Amino acid sequence: MNAPTRTLARLAAIVVAGLAGVLIAVAIAILAAFWSTGWRWFIVESPSMGRTAPVGTLVITTPVSASAVRVGDVITFHPPTSPDETYTHRVRDITPAGKLITRGDINGATDPWQLTARDLVGRAAAILPGWGWLIRSLPYFFVGGLLVWALTEWFATARWRAPLRVIGASLVFAVTAAIVRPFVGVMVLATQSTHRGANATLVSTGLLPSHVQAVGGTGVDLVSGQVGSVHVPRLADDGYYHLAATPTFSLLGWIIVGIVCAAPLLWCLIVGLPGEEQAEEAKPEQERPEQERPEGEKSLGVPRLGEATV
Repeated sequence: MNAPTRTLARLAAIVVAGLAGVLIAVAIAILAAFWSTGWRWFIVESPSMGRTAPVGTLVITTPVSASAVRVGDVITFHPPTSPDETYTHRVRDITPAGKLITRGDINGATDPWQLTARDLVGRAAAILPGWGWLIRSLPYFFVGGLLVWALTEWFATARWRAPLRVIGASLVFAVTAAIVRPFVGVMVLATQSTHRGANATLVSTGLLPSHVQAVGGTGVDLVSGQVGSVHVPRLADDGYYHLAATPTFSLLGWIIVGIVCAAPLLWCLIVGLPGEEQAEEAKPEQERPEQERPEGEKSLGVPRLGEATV
């Protein structure tokens, strides 16, 4: 790599670092202004709002007075009976005294409390399904990405650095998905025993459309936040029943999933490893043998005692 190329590379790195610093500073300023004006954000952890705000939804709230709340609004609040907890439910009614009566969209009954202004956190200004899963995953992506970069920078040669980083990024994604588990999930809301087994009411808590099958019974297809039911003809000896949830897609969906999963392998096959010449050019100047350096870059050397230089 010649001197002009190295200079451009250093300049590009400086520009990228500067832009990253500016973006971080802007993000911090926006978050500070966001928080100081009373805006808040929360990640939904229970399925009570159904498809309106499934598990893993990011809810952004804006301050609101109790008198400005209307029936049908989605609000976030601290229940009077549990002030340390935070709920996001829909307003179902308002009493003549101005108190708010709430209920989750898929709950069978209204909440056992009436809210006043001091219980309110805010009204939902934005409901973003799936974004909460991303926010939960960011720390794992950051730490894993930093670890992969450091290991490949310190221990991998220039020829293997890029492919190893692709493999490392794929591994970080897989480990994060195994820890956070955002894609497929199901929660049992209620089970009703019958003389022919049991009926289970379920809700999907994962991002992907899924098929939930009761072992030995019926199955149901659900999307995120959707409620369904399955029939179990016979309970196990211990009184339990078993469910299996698997993602389900159309043919086109499976093709897209296959391409996404195969992307790291396809990248390595298409791009491949850099050639020997590219690897040699990527070496630092101090690692290159003297005879490989251009004539003008060869060191002059130090004369030994008794020798003269001209």
